[in-house]
Amino acid sequence: MKLHTATLLLLGTLLAGCGGGSSSNTGTSDTTMNTIDLPDGLTMIFFDNTTSRQYLYDTQSEKYEDMNSDSTQNYDMSGKHGLPIVWFHESTTGVDQKIVMLNDTFAIGDENLSHRSFHYLGHFHEANNEKHFAAHSADEFNPDNNASSTKLATLDALNAHLWQQEEIKAKIANALPSGESLCNYYVLDKEHIALSTTGQVYLLSERNGTLLPTQAAFGLEGVSYCECDKSAIVKANDHGVIIFSAQSQKLYLVDNHGMDFHQHSTWDIDRFLPAGFTPTVMTGIVEEGTHDH
Repeated sequence: MKLHTATLLLLGTLLAGCGGGSSSNTGTSDTTMNTIDLPDGLTMIFFDNTTSRQYLYDTQSEKYEDMNSDSTQNYDMSGKHGLPIVWFHESTTGVDQKIVMLNDTFAIGDENLSHRSFHYLGHFHEANNEKHFAAHSADEFNPDNNASSTKLATLDALNAHLWQQEEIKAKIANALPSGESLCNYYVLDKEHIALSTTGQVYLLSERNGTLLPTQAAFGLEGVSYCECDKSAIVKANDHGVIIFSAQSQKLYLVDNHGMDFHQHSTWDIDRFLPAGFTPTVMTGIVEEGTHDH
């Protein structure tokens, strides 16, 4: 599968050459008369916590990949349950975008994450001008298995990130109007984008240490409620985010482009992923500097 201008490989497997068009493990979106036209530069993972089915979708090539087709791979989730999240891992060398498949029983904010708290940690490597998506198993981070100091430091950094996110979450929750509860959120630059349990989208910005609304709230087409483990918000580009709702089985592009944030576009999940697949959650990584949609 081609990722952006490079080649995406899952642990060394060249997806563009995995069985060609006849393979049951890969596929091209049913574009009929039009392209899917999701924002460029996104690599998304969709997961159904009921059936454990898991697909990777690349918006550049408009192709999907069954991530459970090879049981030898660390990212295979067959028979498992989880919740994928994205982590912008900041280090001395820059920001490395990672995807962590948490155990669905792990409660962020209630305990420290250990190797028992997640299934895999995936991220991109670059070699010979090619980007490779690889996944490390949770066992590689087990101190009893002689986990390296680098991997243990990675766990420490991830824990610090999760606790920081809990603080941000609490601050946003406290800023919502009376009667509303926070379901999910994303901080895009200085804009705090919050999705309430009633399916309303709120925009908040910090002024003198207090989060205040920057515009009127609005709803999403077909969304009347929201559950944290059945929704997701990821960065689409510098102007907006992609929101996923398991209730509607849609993706929503919410952006501003010089005006108030609004629902810009929607996509039905079954338009670009296999029929019958109904994910409960998704997450995604975006190529920095991407603007087109």
